[in-house]
Amino acid sequence: MDFLFTREDLAKYPFSKDAREYIKELNFDYKDFGTPYGQKILERAYSRVSAAIEKRIIPPLFDEDLDVEILSFPTAVLLVGSIKDSLLSTRYAIAESKRASLFLRNEPSEKILYLASDTFDWKIAFNEDNRFQGYVFRLFFKDYLTHIPEHSPAWKLSNRILEYGEVLLTKHDAVRLLEEAVKMYILERLNKKIELEDSLGLFSPWIEKLRSSWSRYKAKIEKWKTVDYGEEAYPPCIAALLNDAKAGKNIPHVGRFALAAFLLNIGKTVDEVLEIFRHSPDFNENIARYQVEHIAGLRGSRIRYSPFKCENMKSYGLCRDDRKTCKNIKHPLQYYYRKGIMRKRKHVEEKRVP
Repeated sequence: MDFLFTREDLAKYPFSKDAREYIKELNFDYKDFGTPYGQKILERAYSRVSAAIEKRIIPPLFDEDLDVEILSFPTAVLLVGSIKDSLLSTRYAIAESKRASLFLRNEPSEKILYLASDTFDWKIAFNEDNRFQGYVFRLFFKDYLTHIPEHSPAWKLSNRILEYGEVLLTKHDAVRLLEEAVKMYILERLNKKIELEDSLGLFSPWIEKLRSSWSRYKAKIEKWKTVDYGEEAYPPCIAALLNDAKAGKNIPHVGRFALAAFLLNIGKTVDEVLEIFRHSPDFNENIARYQVEHIAGLRGSRIRYSPFKCENMKSYGLCRDDRKTCKNIKHPLQYYYRKGIMRKRKHVEEKRVP
């Protein structure tokens, strides 16, 4: 499919195959970072990563010079990769993918198809079957399964229209899958060993600024996450799963995932989680350890998984719909930290009473 990306498109999607080829043509050399123009690129790269740290998303704004915007992406990847922190890498990759998603939502279907097939080599085509109105694309099932963005019934292959090995997609579906593809592509680049030769000291000041900024932010996250509020702060759904696990009941796979992800995200170790699942009737040490370490981000993609949102917990039949205690709650972790903080404040106030 012939399709010409404009320079503005290259700035929107600097991870694209077209952008990578354009960057090669620019022939921008390492020493060029020492020029005022090169410093401008480094400044924009820094702002990309800084926005990812502070806002979790990179605003879809351009530098006035499109070449600066395009070159700032691989430069930002270089800066993040040099810090060698998996949590920062994940945060940055997600922020860049969400930036791309904001642009993709407003693109014509032809451009989405081109980007999917040309950059990510997806086997994708337009849906021309009038029986399936509203479905714009057909995607080969293997490409679909590789880029499912979250564990929820909506994305299960059994809940999709599948014909001749192709999954039918709406435009919204395709954009969400591409968002995941962008995240995976950036993480793959960041996971590669980056050896930065900085004999001229051109990158060091920017790396140190980011390292310092990230260290402060990460310390806040770790302090917040490592406070143990106790099982009394667990949401009803997690408390029920935990009780079933301790009682030796054979809880479903999605239930085990939700419980393990929750416990790991509130600071429990892999061994502590394994000890809970040890009561399961089909417990296998090697298999269970591999699965828990994968959820913890210690294996595979190196991404720490979050528990299901309340919406997905309901879809899987894991929710214990307690309208009184779960009012305005959208995520199990939100419940845990909210209730934990409230209990801690109450305890402090009670101690103050003479």
